[in-house]
Amino acid sequence: MEPTPKKGLSKGCLVTLIIVGVLLVMVIIAGVTCWYYKDDLAKTAAATAIEQVKVMVAENPPDVVDTAQFNALADGFVIKLKEEELDYEKYAGFMQAIQGIINDKAISSEEAERLRTAMVEYFPDLADIALTEEPVDSMQVEDSIISH
Repeated sequence: MEPTPKKGLSKGCLVTLIIVGVLLVMVIIAGVTCWYYKDDLAKTAAATAIEQVKVMVAENPPDVVDTAQFNALADGFVIKLKEEELDYEKYAGFMQAIQGIINDKAISSEEAERLRTAMVEYFPDLADIALTEEPVDSMQVEDSIISH
């Protein structure tokens, strides 16, 4: 008598299929979670990039950039970005302006001006902070933005 072949999958194949299935479910859950929180993730990425640029400006300030004014503008931008709805077209332009600075790991006066312009284009009401000649108190900026 010939032994009858076993029907079904071997234990190793069954374990492999279960592991692949669990990993697939985890990837799907991660993708859905990222899609659901995409605005928050984008805002956090922009805020982190701004903080990196602020550190670059503080460590090695460009010639014509007032660091206090730049920091006040950056702080105002981050506050408004977190409070308001994300505009993806403006956000893309802003991220293009900041990406070159982050990649260079240094900031020139032209890059600082381009970033200032990108922040003001995103939130035109920040223009009064960007154009002031006297030093700006970032706490005052925060209070004025929160009160609007």
